[in-house]
Amino acid sequence: MTRQLQRLRVHLRIVDGDVAPVVARYREHIQCRPGCGECCRQSFTVSEIEGALLREGLAAADPSTRAAIVARARTHAPGAACPALGDGEICLLYAHRPRICRKYGIPLWHPERPHELKTCRLNFRGVADLDADLIVEPQAGWAADWIALREELGLGRQDNRSIAAWLADGVLNLSEG
Repeated sequence: MTRQLQRLRVHLRIVDGDVAPVVARYREHIQCRPGCGECCRQSFTVSEIEGALLREGLAAADPSTRAAIVARARTHAPGAACPALGDGEICLLYAHRPRICRKYGIPLWHPERPHELKTCRLNFRGVADLDADLIVEPQAGWAADWIALREELGLGRQDNRSIAAWLADGVLNLSEG
């Protein structure tokens, strides 16, 4: 799994690097910040490799944090806060968060729906001058890199589950692969 997680981290650095200029340019139109947690009440599904990254973060957490996250994950219901969301609406697994958590908040483009951009209901209200080159082009690159990652690692069909489902199992053996 180490090689897979290393490659995933490369992908996540690309995403983070491309999100930063959007945030810098549109800062006044983005409400995302520690303490918000608006997007953390959705049931995002993430791939097996992202589930492994979440579990790596869980394994690195202190025992009481780990126990609290697992307990919340095991009783998680749709619409409830993400099990990794701690006091003060702060993500307790922030460095290990999946792709969707890294890009949520900026206008999101999806290759299967190229005619639309979606964003958090709190962000980009009344903005009419979105820079497609800044927002859409990098996301097309993310999609291409995600496909390349899957091919490089020989990943077939992934078991996509909610973040809570990945965390409910607790810490598993992460040294395999």
